[in-house]
Amino acid sequence: MTALLQLINISFSHGQKNLFSGLNLNINKRDKIGLVGENGCGKSTLLNLIKGDLELEKGEIRQPNAVSIAVVEQFLPQPLVDLSLLDAVIDVLEADEQVYHGWKAQSQLMTLGFGIEQFSIKVRFLSGGQQNLLLIARALLQEPDLLLLDEPGNHMDILAMSQLQHFLRDDCNCAFMIISHDQYLLNNVCTKTVFLRDKQCSKFELAYAQAKQQLQQQELQARQRLQIEEKEIARLKATAKQLAILGRENDNDKLSRKAKSIEKRAEKLDASKTHTVQESGLKLKFANQILRAKQILSIDYYQVMTPDLSSELLCIERLIISPGDRVAFLGVNGVGKSSTLENIRRAFHQPRDCSAKIGFHEKTQLGYYDQELRQLDQRCSRIDWLRKFCSASEEQLKSALIKAGISYQEFDRCVASLSGGEKARMMFIAFALNQPNLLILDEPTNHIDLQGKQQLTEQLMSSGATLLITSHDRFFLQQIATRWLWIDSGKLREVNSDEPFYQALFSPTKATKQTNIADINLCPLLLTGQESEQLILQRIDMLERKLQLDQQQKPKRQKPRLQQQWQSELDQLWQSIT
Repeated sequence: MTALLQLINISFSHGQKNLFSGLNLNINKRDKIGLVGENGCGKSTLLNLIKGDLELEKGEIRQPNAVSIAVVEQFLPQPLVDLSLLDAVIDVLEADEQVYHGWKAQSQLMTLGFGIEQFSIKVRFLSGGQQNLLLIARALLQEPDLLLLDEPGNHMDILAMSQLQHFLRDDCNCAFMIISHDQYLLNNVCTKTVFLRDKQCSKFELAYAQAKQQLQQQELQARQRLQIEEKEIARLKATAKQLAILGRENDNDKLSRKAKSIEKRAEKLDASKTHTVQESGLKLKFANQILRAKQILSIDYYQVMTPDLSSELLCIERLIISPGDRVAFLGVNGVGKSSTLENIRRAFHQPRDCSAKIGFHEKTQLGYYDQELRQLDQRCSRIDWLRKFCSASEEQLKSALIKAGISYQEFDRCVASLSGGEKARMMFIAFALNQPNLLILDEPTNHIDLQGKQQLTEQLMSSGATLLITSHDRFFLQQIATRWLWIDSGKLREVNSDEPFYQALFSPTKATKQTNIADINLCPLLLTGQESEQLILQRIDMLERKLQLDQQQKPKRQKPRLQQQWQSELDQLWQSIT
């Protein structure tokens, strides 16, 4: 197997925290790797070390000169926001290459699901998910051998996530390593999984779900071996102690020497005993004040407007939220889910008015989780941030941080420098201290690791708090929600489950068909002249490479049905240009 990159005995620390110690990892050609680990374990740091943005303390990263690496940034570079979609992609190339390779940028955007009519849209007007797809297109335009993706699914709605999954699974021709906390994405696109934990990594030639089962089995066996070894160490130490006492009492050198020999055996066994991974001390735990009332929130004939107040997003005719309701808002990006939650938050902090269209019970205590975590973009320490946002004693603040697994040395770390997952945990520490009875959670799972998601789910279900939630994580919502509100065609509809929303989303009569390069043989009339021919040739090249690669595999691994489809499409494409 051709190695694109080798990490050999690397070590790195972040302040007082030792992230990696003697870590080894090989990334080979055609690897599709999911990088998984708890928040704060160093996943993004590992990518930064590979990119060369950070300097190793020990070890070596071997990268052959011919191997090129491209990175999909976690956040959109600010200079791109005022460019058009197409110009923002081409911008990654040198000036003299932009004209010649412009058609590649168009082809890449269409592969990722964009239509030609979207090429001229300003980047600032794209949804968060579309901006993430834009960053992927920029990286792929560099034709890398290895693609590094750091949480590309954040802020993507179900349609954008579907495009991402389709591309990574079927159309990505380079090796990639992706950091993600979305188990559906990992299971659908990755053939290998790397678990980063306890300063080391464990690699499995399996997708996430199967790899996790195997890892858990290994850990169970390791704990069982450790119990046996510790029992033997205890027995040897007890025997050595007993012999030493007998040797002293009877002035018997032979017994004393035997005691020392057994003690050395115990020390040697203790030094080489089976290692088990230490679980993170970071836990999500909060309690809430349960409100005894018929309703905690009411909304009457309220219009939700766009941020610039130029048009109406939706109209809420009547909505009653009772204490203990866990309400999920459904809808694609841009229909007004986050705007609705933000309007409710603003209304809570305004003077109470009997004629107000958004009303709250007088004992409502609100907690708000902003998907951008803007509340933590501050130049202050963890402990100072809690002092500012929580009405608790100094002892309670310190105790809350310690219980969350944060050491005293980390109390003074600037909150703005924390990872997304660490910021999310700070928000839930604040909730634990303030104990709100109404929680507004806008995409709370974006930055939380897989284990943290399960902890969050359990805590939210047992807290008794009233929840208003938006999330693109369908599995999370299905576990949490007791009510479903679907924003459909500018109206708020209550449905019995999320099924009607997803059925409508993928219905061919309602789903908007975008011009995709995968369908270029069906719609060449949308293009003109040289542009049409270039895109058709690009599609022909892609299909012929797919066909050739599949035919080179062992017969049992080949896909005859897909080969037939590809060949049929190739015949049509050649006919269309000849």
